Amino acid sequence: MSYLHWTIPMPGISSTMSNSTLGRLEREALFYEVISHMLSHPDVTAAKVADLLHLSIRQVSRLKAKVQSPGVTSLEHGNRGQRPANARPDRLRQQVVQLYARSYSKPAYNYAHFTEALADEHSIRLSPETVRRWLIEDGQGQEPQRYHHHRRHRRRCARRGEMLFLDGSPHRWLGTGHPRITLILASDDATGEPCYGLFEPQESRNGCFEVLYHVARQYGLPQVLYLDRTGQFTTTRHGGIHRQQRDDQPTAFEIAMQRLGVKLIFADSPQARGRGERLNRSFQGRLVAELAHQGIQDMSAATVYLNERFIPGYRKRFAVAPRAAESAFRPVPEGTDLRRTLCAETIRVVTSDNTISMRGFRYQLRPPQSCRTLCFCRVTVQEWFDGTIHVVHPHMGEIPVELIPSDRILKVQYWTRHNRL
Repeated sequence: MSYLHWTIPMPGISSTMSNSTLGRLEREALFYEVISHMLSHPDVTAAKVADLLHLSIRQVSRLKAKVQSPGVTSLEHGNRGQRPANARPDRLRQQVVQLYARSYSKPAYNYAHFTEALADEHSIRLSPETVRRWLIEDGQGQEPQRYHHHRRHRRRCARRGEMLFLDGSPHRWLGTGHPRITLILASDDATGEPCYGLFEPQESRNGCFEVLYHVARQYGLPQVLYLDRTGQFTTTRHGGIHRQQRDDQPTAFEIAMQRLGVKLIFADSPQARGRGERLNRSFQGRLVAELAHQGIQDMSAATVYLNERFIPGYRKRFAVAPRAAESAFRPVPEGTDLRRTLCAETIRVVTSDNTISMRGFRYQLRPPQSCRTLCFCRVTVQEWFDGTIHVVHPHMGEIPVELIPSDRILKVQYWTRHNRL
């Protein structure tokens, strides 16, 4: 029932109006106006005013006593203008602002990341909103970027190890003054946690093999890998001026995963691997800032910091619990040498001088004493992810090899020595 239907009209005031819809100053002004009206009109009872203002009759009586005091300020809250009892000291605020400007602004930590760094490194525990407000009022910090969200939702896998994302993220990870390098990262879909990462000059087959080698040793073999359609994973060239390649000729990566029993799923767009892409974007903000803060400027040191410090902390903060407790990771089959499985294999025919050629280099084979020569034998050449070459004979096993210095190698060695001098 509106107050307009009562004996004394109050334009703009409705009995359905909630105090929560009004600001503090508007509410105090409304209370003063209604109570003053009640005092000047004896026929308006405290019960009607209480119903209008959504207050109790006892509260209306207290307001009535306050309004009878001189001035509109009689209804002001007693704490107005006073410093809140739970307010942070100005000295702490100044310390936080100076810390950000001195150590965390280039490259800039985001507000949540800076709040975590304050707690971990300086034992200062604040809420991200407090930190955000202090930095904005001081003219520092940056507003978060807003991205278009993919509208179709895919539910996470139920178990850890049921599906892993494996992707390379090119970025200036070591800072704006360094060239772009690539972070090859494996992450779990069920928990959202990163498993292992490696910094390389670019995304390569051997880099992906090395990441999977560490994942398999630490966790086990996943059931599925969710990948993009890049050349190290699957055939991407089907014609043109180069020699024709067909999908029924698997790549070295596909052969290795088939031997390990890992299924491959290839995404048609980056949006299909949205969780993996968002994880890379999060790393591009947090990890870059931490590497700069730690003064790390080379890929090997960045890889060590990533796996020993950054990933454990990230997992502890952001990983979610899987829906199923049991793990889907499978142990590596007994007797399997992952280095021999996670490699690229090619067939070579040994020449009459017991040598083979590989990528423009020649290698001398050292046959065992039981075999004087290996000429014209077909051998399997394995290129391991660490760059070493291993030759395997179908009956005699691995054959020792030695790189033969060629004119190309001698020129490189001379150029290196000359520049060092």
